[in-house]
Amino acid sequence: MGDIFRREAATNPEPFTGERLTSALDGQTQIEHYHRYLFARSLCAGLDVLDVASGEGYGSAQLAQVARSVVGVEYSETTVRSAIANFARPNLRYVQGDARSLPLADASVDAAVSFETIEHFDGQEAFLSEIHRVLRPDGHLIVSTPDRDIYSPSSAPPNQYHVRELSRVEFVALLHRHFSHVALLLQRPLVGSALMPEAATSADPLVFDRRGSTHFEACVAIPRAPYIVAIAANRPIPPLPVSLFIERSDLDTVQIALAERTQQFDAARKMFEDSHAELEQTHALLTETYGAATQATMAAQATERARLATASRLEDLTSEAERAKAEAARRLASLETQVAELTRELDRTRGSLRTFLREYLPRLRGYLLRR
Repeated sequence: MGDIFRREAATNPEPFTGERLTSALDGQTQIEHYHRYLFARSLCAGLDVLDVASGEGYGSAQLAQVARSVVGVEYSETTVRSAIANFARPNLRYVQGDARSLPLADASVDAAVSFETIEHFDGQEAFLSEIHRVLRPDGHLIVSTPDRDIYSPSSAPPNQYHVRELSRVEFVALLHRHFSHVALLLQRPLVGSALMPEAATSADPLVFDRRGSTHFEACVAIPRAPYIVAIAANRPIPPLPVSLFIERSDLDTVQIALAERTQQFDAARKMFEDSHAELEQTHALLTETYGAATQATMAAQATERARLATASRLEDLTSEAERAKAEAARRLASLETQVAELTRELDRTRGSLRTFLREYLPRLRGYLLRR
């Protein structure tokens, strides 16, 4: 049985933005990054190690399992604080800093690790000069970058986070300007099968690459590898081992899971279609109900307008009746006054007539008779 050790992962990962890997991301990208750190782990036992662009910190923690000490340098201060909170180890620390101006003393580390970093900024010569400065004379650099010719063909959209990508030739030439020895490994994520000798061998690996549905390609190296991993030093580099990362062995699980997801999707789609049909029926009923309610509302509004008009007319008629009543009362009062005056005048006339009949008429009769 081989060496079994813990997989380092953040308890509280940062969200994945597309720039730096976090434990919130699964799949191919995670496999690529972990494979690089696990390979570097095998070259860092007992050493003082620098991890440039340490990000969330899982890789530095993976190295700290075997290294004497590890310092992770990260440009983002927020990410540094997150790494400190997630990975507390006695031989591990994280600091904020720029890869082109490392916050370390000269000749202070035995190994430097920097994966998928150099393509993210200008000043790549300054970065390697800083690596050379902090490495001890017999130290080594383990560094990776995408191969521009494979990773970014002219038909592919550019990676928005990359400032200057390098071809394999440019990458090797850049490393050789700072280190006398450079060895390369090519990395390509894949699905397949592994046949490896039971004992160590110097024979070249025999690789079969499926080219579409009708052809295979036989070769002795990994073809069309999008990533380059380099070991650079100012001393001879021992032969590098072939490295495989086995994520799982049950390839059919993907197909089974896909079939299950397809069934779930079909069931969800049918439920959606049924719900949609029910919603359409409900919508039609609501539309019909709304139309009837609208008509009823319009009728009620018309009735209310008629009621208001009738009430207004009734108020007008009432006002007119009140005014007529008041005018009639006034005229009646005037007539009553006139009647009272005529009655008094009649009484006076009657009084005068009685006086004439009682007093003056006899006198007049006597007078006439005497004559």
